Formats: sequence, C-alpha cells, structure tokens
Amino acid sequence: MIELAPYHKMGLPVENPILLAGGTVGYGEAAHPGIDFSALGGVVAGPVTAHSVAGSAPPRYAAVEGGMVLAGEKQNRGVKTAIKRFARLWSGLGCPVIVQIADTQPEYAGRVARRLHEAPGVSGIELLLPEHGDEAHMEQLVQSAVRAGDLPVWVKLPQARAVQIAPLTVGAGAAAIVVGQPPTGSAIRTQDDQSVEGRFYSPSVFPLMLATLQEVAALRLPCALIACGGVHTVR
Repeated sequence: MIELAPYHKMGLPVENPILLAGGTVGYGEAAHPGIDFSALGGVVAGPVTAHSVAGSAPPRYAAVEGGMVLAGEKQNRGVKTAIKRFARLWSGLGCPVIVQIADTQPEYAGRVARRLHEAPGVSGIELLLPEHGDEAHMEQLVQSAVRAGDLPVWVKLPQARAVQIAPLTVGAGAAAIVVGQPPTGSAIRTQDDQSVEGRFYSPSVFPLMLATLQEVAALRLPCALIACGGVHTVR
C-alpha cells in the first residue's frame, strides 16, 4: 500500500501509484468502458465549485503538435448537483475518489469542502490554488478546506510557483501536494484560424513537471508528493 496522506489522521492508502488526474474522466461518468478502476490507485473527479460555472465561449479547444490547448477547465454545475448526480457512482467505482475543488475564495472553498466531507464515496479533496494571488490568501484557502472536516486535502500547485508556496500549503494542513497544474498556453486552430487560450496538455510538459517536482522534493516537507503532468507511460 502507498500512503498519500501520511500525516493525516484518516490517511489515504492506495494500492497503485497510478492515478487519473482531474478532468480525465469527468466525474467518473465520462470514463472509457475499458477502464478498470479497480486496477488504479485512485481517480480525481471534478472540478466542483460552490456555484455553477459556465464554460468558456467557443472555441474551447485547439490541437497542437503533440498536445492540445483547452479553455474552460472549471466548467461545472456546482457541488450540490455533482453530489446528487455522482455520489452513488463514486461509491461503486472500485478505487478511492478524490474530488477537486476549484473555488478561489476561502469562504466558498470551505463550503464546498463541508459538503464533500458529508458525501458518500469521497476519500479525499484536491484543492486547486490560483496561479496569481498573495501567499496569505492561498494559506487561508487551504485552511478553509482543511478545517471543513476530516477528509485529507491535497493541494495542486501552479507549477511556476510550486517551490515558493509548497511549504505554506503544508503548514496550512495539506496532506499532500500535487505538482502541478498544467501550464497556460495559446494556440491557433487550423480549421478556422481562431485563437484559443487555456491549459496546455501534452506529454512534452513532463520534463518541466519533473524538474519542479525534484525541487519540491528537495524541501523534504512532511507530506505526500504527487506528480501530475505529461505522465503517459510506466517508465
């Protein structure tokens, strides 16, 4: 077993180090029929926010060589609807489910975390930190999610600031830190010459993620450390 919340009173043990990142299978309902969830360490579902968030105006997607740029990654119908529609699915998925919170205000993040603590089938929370903002605000955001209940909280860091803010997130109660959020990019769609700005997803981001991960690991923080970004093979 691998412990992904080693200093948390409940812990979050998983049998496999392979996790599905947020957005990969939606809330679990968008999974390919061939996926065997019982063979995975866990899946991150979501995102969810206190209130529904509309998607970005189209176009939202642009293909680039070796990857894609995707806008509107926070689109969702709100935490209440997500729990109502998918909690039963989470309970029967066959692996731990960690639900991703995308609120950027401490009050709302705490409100969402409280709902998730009460929801069946949820093993943990992953909190997205905003790319921009002062450290005091980020600390409050983490504390709000942590203090809302007993579930372990992972914090997914913006890669450019991961080394800087990792210590404060652990000090605020994060059980694990995830390195990290996809970089922001822009691309021109070949079919209509329109520009799309959003997150860049590609195996090519792996070296950037790994360099940041190694820097964070060197800090030797008392938490689990989870790699996320460009991971696409077992090697």
